[in-house]
Amino acid sequence: MQEMPGRKNIRLDEVNRFREKLARAENVLLFTHRNPDIDAIGSTMALARYLFQSSKKHKILLTAPLPEKFFYLREWSEIIGLSDVDNDVFDLAVGLDCSTLDWSGAEDKLKEFQAKGIGLVNIDHHPNSSYGEINIIDKESPSTSLILYEIFDFWGTPVDPKMATEILAGIIGDTNGFSNAATNTEAYLAASELLRAGAKYNQIMKQFQQNDHNDWLRLWSKVLSRLIKNDKLNLVYSVMLNDDLRGEESNVLDGVTNFLNNLTGVRLVMTLKESQNGEIKVSLRSLDGQINVAKIANWFAGGGHRLAAGFSIKGSLEWEGKYWQVV
Repeated sequence: MQEMPGRKNIRLDEVNRFREKLARAENVLLFTHRNPDIDAIGSTMALARYLFQSSKKHKILLTAPLPEKFFYLREWSEIIGLSDVDNDVFDLAVGLDCSTLDWSGAEDKLKEFQAKGIGLVNIDHHPNSSYGEINIIDKESPSTSLILYEIFDFWGTPVDPKMATEILAGIIGDTNGFSNAATNTEAYLAASELLRAGAKYNQIMKQFQQNDHNDWLRLWSKVLSRLIKNDKLNLVYSVMLNDDLRGEESNVLDGVTNFLNNLTGVRLVMTLKESQNGEIKVSLRSLDGQINVAKIANWFAGGGHRLAAGFSIKGSLEWEGKYWQVV
């Protein structure tokens, strides 16, 4: 197997086939995972920008509205919902940061694509089901945005300030500001190059660290006051209820989860968030690297990687005197 130069885990033939697929495609659908994080949005918007600059028709599929905190990354590309996906329109679909079709929230639609012979490309850094006709997977990479940047760099693709901002945001998001164990030399080198290309670091960090206004402080106090430690499992967890939430404030849980990464003396952090559609979003973080939380998430049709993963389950949360219970 010939590798892409500088990336031992990425097959050169897959990268070349991806470029050929994009060149031949007339209308491309981009998709990512449910409840997208900044790496999912950053990589998706960066590829959308590449397609726009290539005068290639495309649309972005999101199964829920784009969170306000990601508006600064948004491209001019049209964002559509699940009901707007027409498999008679698209001739290629590209998944970014999405380890399984189920995690996309659009599994049935995408399987219809496959049944009609519409190609699927899968670009990801998580343990992955390799659902694509083309699979560009590097489980050692800290972010999908970094993989996409390395592909662009190999192709000689010009990276303007907007694209640089999108990619750097994704890298910062999945490395928790270059602080978690997934951070590697390639992430720092790419960040340096992206800053030289004009990435707006201050804007990224302002959004990444946006947790100091009153509503967010109110939510942080509630979530932190509900912290429970299970000494037997060496686990800390907390919850966010529907009654706590007001629109975009629901995204505060991601910040709390990352903050809890700094705890000592525990192996696993879990946060649970109720949603209006009767589901609970569960986020998992492995603090010592010994517990592979991606395996836990996969049991529940979720996704992620060894140190950070998540999934959704049906139900609601109730307090049972000493602990929270899913009912």
